[in-house]
Amino acid sequence: MIRQKDSEGSELGEAFAGLRPELLRHCYRMLGSFAEAEDTVQDVLLRAWRSRDTYTGAAPLAHWLMRIATNACLNRLTRERPRALPQLDRSPATAGTAIEELEAATWVTPAPDSQLFLDPAGALEAREEVALAFIALLQRLTPKQRAVLLLKDVVGWPAEEIAAALELTLSAVNSALHRARETLSARARGRVEDPPPDVLDAYVRSWETRDLDALVALLHDDVAFAMPPHATWFRGASAVRAFLQTPRFATFWSRGLRAEPTRANGLPAVIWHVGGFEGPHSIHVMRFVDGALAEATNFIGAHYLHGF
Repeated sequence: MIRQKDSEGSELGEAFAGLRPELLRHCYRMLGSFAEAEDTVQDVLLRAWRSRDTYTGAAPLAHWLMRIATNACLNRLTRERPRALPQLDRSPATAGTAIEELEAATWVTPAPDSQLFLDPAGALEAREEVALAFIALLQRLTPKQRAVLLLKDVVGWPAEEIAAALELTLSAVNSALHRARETLSARARGRVEDPPPDVLDAYVRSWETRDLDALVALLHDDVAFAMPPHATWFRGASAVRAFLQTPRFATFWSRGLRAEPTRANGLPAVIWHVGGFEGPHSIHVMRFVDGALAEATNFIGAHYLHGF
């Protein structure tokens, strides 16, 4: 009998581990912070393990855990402010604008593909569902709208199951879903694709060698360049060039950059190591379209490097 219980516990533990990335993606979409999502999933799995005897098997294990995770996120969101991205929530800066910095917790944080997905193929298939713009747009919804939309359109639950999980009426679920879809459809998310390897290599090399002309040549004319926790961001290759030529940035760039490749939110990224700084300085998440950089979000500071 003891062996049977041990075996059942081992199987359940393995099932929990297999479902962890899905729960982590869901909580990350709900909360907009990878560190908070990771903490929430850890608490959910611990709570579920302690109450495993109450699991009857009437619903799939994944659904049981997802229900617990969703309500844990909703509880957490009663204490948290919605997060944002500078390029979605602020107007672009003009030449000579002072760089404005806000609290790190103001902004959505990046998430490592290695934690969100079990394998690289899964990351490529589902990367639009963890794209930074999608995560940021979700934060514009009320928590209940966010939960309903994700459970219906991403997780794939029927409306009746969502109503039971969130203790809502069916009409309330359908109303929240309609409003959430309207809000998201009003804002374009942007294409998500990988650049050819030679283009990515050339872009990173231009930063490491301080080759401004080569860097600007790889930018889309309307590129978005953001730097959380700074609220200031720039639109357009000429505006980015002007910023990179400012004395403040030129002094920083002269210290030298070394890139450590990684992947975040389904996209290529690099962790920057800067001369004179101990440890990593920032993580640079890149979105390319048609072989040119369409958007770069450079998250500066240890707050954004959690999990990498």
